[in-house]
Amino acid sequence: MNHAQTAWASAPAPVSDDDHTRALARIKGIEKVEQLLTRALLVIGIGCLIFTAVNVTLFAIEHHTHWAIAWMLDPLVSLSLLVTLYIDGKLAAYGYRPGGWPFVLRWFAGLSTWLMNCWGSLYPDGQFTGWPDRPDPAGLLLHSVLPFLVIVIAEAGAGWRKFTTADKARQHDLLERFKAQKEAARSAEREERQREQEAARAEAEARRKRTEELAAEEKRAAIEAAKARELADAKARQIRAESEAKTRSAEQARLDEEARLRAEAEAREHQARLDRANADHAAGLERQRIEAEAQAEATRKRAEADAEAARIRAEGDAEARRKAAEARLAKAAPSTALLPAGSGEKAALPAPDATAKPRKLTALPAAEVDDVRGAEAKRKQIEDANFEAAVLLLLDQAPTRKDFAERYGRGETWGRERYAEADRLMAQDADFAARVRADAEQRADLVATA
Repeated sequence: MNHAQTAWASAPAPVSDDDHTRALARIKGIEKVEQLLTRALLVIGIGCLIFTAVNVTLFAIEHHTHWAIAWMLDPLVSLSLLVTLYIDGKLAAYGYRPGGWPFVLRWFAGLSTWLMNCWGSLYPDGQFTGWPDRPDPAGLLLHSVLPFLVIVIAEAGAGWRKFTTADKARQHDLLERFKAQKEAARSAEREERQREQEAARAEAEARRKRTEELAAEEKRAAIEAAKARELADAKARQIRAESEAKTRSAEQARLDEEARLRAEAEAREHQARLDRANADHAAGLERQRIEAEAQAEATRKRAEADAEAARIRAEGDAEARRKAAEARLAKAAPSTALLPAGSGEKAALPAPDATAKPRKLTALPAAEVDDVRGAEAKRKQIEDANFEAAVLLLLDQAPTRKDFAERYGRGETWGRERYAEADRLMAQDADFAARVRADAEQRADLVATA
């Protein structure tokens, strides 16, 4: 036989699940037997202790031991025996095998208890003659049963414990082999699973690499095809773009020429409309200026007339007052004749002052008249400017605030105020808005028919 065959032949037989179950049951049964043996030894030992306590105590008292301590002899010897039996039983469960000294201790304790208990039956007359001459057989039997029963059971228990210990060792070895076998199976299964996982990972990695290579190859082919298509499309686009550029260039040149001619015509037409509108506006402004001057002249004349009427009324009032004064003087003149003669006083009435002239009211100063006329003209100019600004805004022909103000000889702020006032009047004054729209429509019609 070769080495492999020898190793196979010497290898222990595999342990089945049934063997494992039976081993566990057997160990459990052996442990129960050991527990029963230990309990039996303890019960018998305690019973022997109780049974022999009286005889041993009397034996100690008869041999000059005080009764206070004589009772301790049997319990101490019996407890030594019980301790030996209990410790042997417990340690046997851990594989302990009792040696010579536990044997000596058991037999010494048992024989000592037996001799002290049976001394009265061996030597009834109290005389020690070596071998008993007249022993009491019944007493010997009575007092020998329990001590020898404990000794014999202890020795039998030692044999039983040797068997149970060996058998438990075999069952534990069986369990260890079953455990090792299961562990080996699990290890083999793990290794097999690990090998399968590694093989699966290797296969997946190989598939991934093949997939990546195929994808890379397809990507390279797609990129090359896309580049070829892009080159072809770029060439086609270039040709198409050059053709379209030429077409657009020609079309753009034509459109530019048409736009230029149309723009020139529209510019001329627009300039003509602006010129007509400016002329109409200038004429309107001139009319407004003439009307403003006429109104200012009429206002001036009314003011002069009112001043002249006031002057005439003032002169008439002064003449009336003068005449009333003369009448009062004339009434007072006769009273001077009643004065006594020789009084040395002249009874003459004061003559009226020939140089005195009646006070008359003057008209408004010329500067005040000019201020009134100027304020009216300014108000009229502002109203006209507001109306014109509203019309220009509606026609979307409004110049800048500065240019608009310069038409009236004013500053930019004044022009900004006219635009703001025009917006406000258009929003708040319906009549003003209607007049502005009518004028804007009339101008638009003039431009359209021009």
